[in-house]
Order: sequence, then structure tokens, then C-alpha cells
Amino acid sequence: VGGPQNIEVLGLDQADQKIYLLRHYLDGRGRLPQLYYYQFNRKQSPEKLIEVKSLYINPKTKRIDYDQNSQKFDREIAKIRKRLKPLTPIRASSAKIQILSKKTAYVTSWFDPEIKVPQFNYTYRLRYGNLKSTIQQAVDYKTGLSISQRYQIPQQNKVLMTVKYLGIPFETGYSIEDPVLLLSK
Repeated sequence: VGGPQNIEVLGLDQADQKIYLLRHYLDGRGRLPQLYYYQFNRKQSPEKLIEVKSLYINPKTKRIDYDQNSQKFDREIAKIRKRLKPLTPIRASSAKIQILSKKTAYVTSWFDPEIKVPQFNYTYRLRYGNLKSTIQQAVDYKTGLSISQRYQIPQQNKVLMTVKYLGIPFETGYSIEDPVLLLSK
């Protein structure tokens, strides 16, 4: 069974200069949400999203296991949440998606190999005042791109947004949310 992928913004760790977020996979698999962070005090690429793998190591197999019991994971996420400062939501009207290119291809549908469905490949950038993101990519199957969450980073000239689109084409189609960091360049 399919399902959407949603982003939960956890907040800012001011001491470590990190913003933490979780990608929730709301499908039938029941896997653990994926933890990510942005590291602001990196000299190069502070807008690079870093995937956390250490929380997913199965104690028995010593390998990454996203399908294990969530108790240990939930305890570790609770520890992280305690030290985070929430981000400030911002107005929707000032945030813009700048479409740099949109290419349409026709691909085999998931429900019938005889039928072709449109697939839209976007290259885009987000803008908010004098802040902008790096160039982003998305593959959409219907609705186009929309900004679903917008946050000001406390005491920094940075904004975190999420872009939502119909990125999973099977069954009735499911949305994907991608985080995007905007910096002054």
C-alpha cells in the first residue's frame, strides 16, 4: 500500500547550529521516519541535507534497519527534541517558486502497461525576499509544485521551506514533501 511522504520540522539546535527534520513515510511498510539535519557552521554547502544513519543501527545485526522496533528510536528523538528551539512560521505571500525548466515525458502507467501518463520534470529555485535556494529538482505526476511549509530560522538570515508535489504515481497518487533551505547569496 502506498502513501505520502511528509516533512516534520523539529527545530534548531543553537549550540550545534543544526536544524533537524523527519521525513515520515506514510505507506503500508511502517518503516521508521528518516532523520535529517542541515549543518549551518559548515564552510561549504550549509544547504546540503545530511541523512542521519546512526539511529537506525540494529543492535543485533549491526546494520542499518529501518523496520525495527521504534522504542529506542523514539527515545533518541525525544532527547534531540528537548534541546531544539522551534522555528518561526512566515507569511505565504512572500515565498515564490521560480520554475527554471519543465519537461514533459510520457511514461508507462502503473495500472496498465498500454497506457502512458504524463511525467513532469521540474528544475526550480525558491525565493523569499533576498534569499534563494540552490537549484532543485522534482518529478511530478499531476498537480504542480506548491510551498507547503515556511519557517524563519531564529537569529539567522535563513529560511526553511518545504515543497509539495504528486511524486508517487501509483494507486490514487501520493504527495512528496521536500525540504529546501534558502540562504542569502
